[in-house]
Amino acid sequence: MPLTFIFEVVEIGKRKGNQRKAINRLFIDYFSSNNFENLEKLVDGWETNEILKPRIKIFRDCISVMRNAKGKYNPLTIVLPTLIAQIDGIRIEFMNRSGLSFWTKDRVWKGWFKGQTPNQKLLDLANDILLNILFQKSQPGRPLETPFTFNRHKIMHGGYLRYGRIDHTIRAFMILDFLAILSNRGDKS
Repeated sequence: MPLTFIFEVVEIGKRKGNQRKAINRLFIDYFSSNNFENLEKLVDGWETNEILKPRIKIFRDCISVMRNAKGKYNPLTIVLPTLIAQIDGIRIEFMNRSGLSFWTKDRVWKGWFKGQTPNQKLLDLANDILLNILFQKSQPGRPLETPFTFNRHKIMHGGYLRYGRIDHTIRAFMILDFLAILSNRGDKS
């Protein structure tokens, strides 16, 4: 991302009160401008990533669906579950490579992910979105622990039906980028 974008995020973050909507808008505008050109560049950067590369066509198809949507149809109701499924698959691949099983208790694999970003504020924040928002505990009929509706369980199991939002979709792409960063770090060690 350009330095000007980062500075703008920092400036918004300095304002008083909750600036979540302003920051969301900044990310949405950045990634959706010029018919999702910056989102496409983000995905192009994953082509050399060992874990994400086999999924590149899926990500490009998602962008194509978003670009070509017409009229009253919301492409994000199709795109977001697809991205969440890929995040799940990548998470499981990370776990397998680290000797963790699919059946590993939540606290263990979440602890492992947290251990990948010690004392790195930006990566810790991304890890928080992955673990405490997208993968927060969810049970039918009970409210979420946080006010965020970007929840894998509620979306994938039909508990939340208004999930087809651009902010959720951009968050999913950002989580994939975070996983690409973690994967590249693991390749270098």
